[in-house]
Amino acid sequence: MSKPAIDAASGYCVIIPTFNNAGTLLEVIRKTREVAQSIIVVDDGCTDNTAELLRDQDVVVVRHKRNRGKGRAMRSGFSRALELGFHHAVTIDADGQHYPHEIPKIVAASQADPDALVIGARDMSGVNVPKSSMFGRMFSNYWLKVATGHDVGDSQSGFRCYPLRHVTRLINLFSRYTYECEVIIRLAWGGCNIVQVPIEVYYPPKAERVTHFKPFVDNVRFTILYLYMNFSHLLIPLPHKRLVRRAEPLWRGSLGASIKAAWHRMKRLADLPDDLKVKGGPIARFRALMRYLVHEKNSPGELGLAVAVGAFIGCSPWFGFHWMLALYAATRVHLNRIACVAATNVSFGPLTALITFANIWLGKLLLGQPMWLPRTTNMRVLGQFAWNSFGAWLLGSVIIGLAASFAFGLGTLYTVRALRRRKLAAAPIA
Repeated sequence: MSKPAIDAASGYCVIIPTFNNAGTLLEVIRKTREVAQSIIVVDDGCTDNTAELLRDQDVVVVRHKRNRGKGRAMRSGFSRALELGFHHAVTIDADGQHYPHEIPKIVAASQADPDALVIGARDMSGVNVPKSSMFGRMFSNYWLKVATGHDVGDSQSGFRCYPLRHVTRLINLFSRYTYECEVIIRLAWGGCNIVQVPIEVYYPPKAERVTHFKPFVDNVRFTILYLYMNFSHLLIPLPHKRLVRRAEPLWRGSLGASIKAAWHRMKRLADLPDDLKVKGGPIARFRALMRYLVHEKNSPGELGLAVAVGAFIGCSPWFGFHWMLALYAATRVHLNRIACVAATNVSFGPLTALITFANIWLGKLLLGQPMWLPRTTNMRVLGQFAWNSFGAWLLGSVIIGLAASFAFGLGTLYTVRALRRRKLAAAPIA
């Protein structure tokens, strides 16, 4: 037998978590053995004959007494891999969905960027691919991008290569299928790059498929994961623990170089490319900026979400701070900052007073309080009225803000889609 492409001395091993995959596990191990020398199988409380099948296999076995979930199984495998002296681990599913001969491709991408998490992005255009899997991947990809800013093509793929010194330092809250998405977010927040490698995938016919994914329960878990991660990232303004040193440190050795670097960083924070042509008068500059936002930057859904967040903030009582709140929110959840800040102008000029009185009226109506309006322009009287009505104002602003965010967000979504279709239709055919 020829020497495997990935030997133990390379520092890379393969981890196969399994739960009741006796029908496919040995074939996955055999094919993995052809390309990798070191294999760790995590028996996550299997109740079939997996334990008997593994007795004669030349693999390291980690066994859980009961089923603890895929996330716990992977963490047990990572710990054992570190004990054995490995610095990276490739994970592959035991159900035969992945092709082990593509492991060297994953390892090569990891060797080119050792601090990165390498994800095998599945080609979902084949036969027998469940529509639920395609929708789940799309849903997960979108909210993961909101949380991290990374456009991950396949956030639910289990075919990955992990840098063990980084992934074992994470504190995770989720232990089942959601672990794999949580770990992407936490590694990205820690400064690790996310690298994608296209891979093939095999889905057997439905009658032959073995899956432990529970559509309702696990989709609820994914929803809770993304709600928790996005809102904690937004509402708790604490810096994340850096796992990897910054490629661009804030101090560049001199004050001049640091100021210049800070200026370039601010341009990137504004999401504006260096080659964006904004010459001419205010109208020409505005049109150039709108063309860039509509046709080049972000998807329609991302622009719609940014506008929705900005419109919600624009209806809030925090006048004078709308743009600061919108800039903070867009930065923390990786939305388009320009679109988000611009959308706060729903309460610009005369609309400010209209939205304010609408908020107070609706809040008092819901709270059962009598509604009266001061018939004066005296700022002291108006200020006292606003203070006494602040609770109703805040309640009304939440409801009107949600209505405005849905209206402006969906309007932006469908408008940008229509403009991009029109541009595509008008483009000359090569």
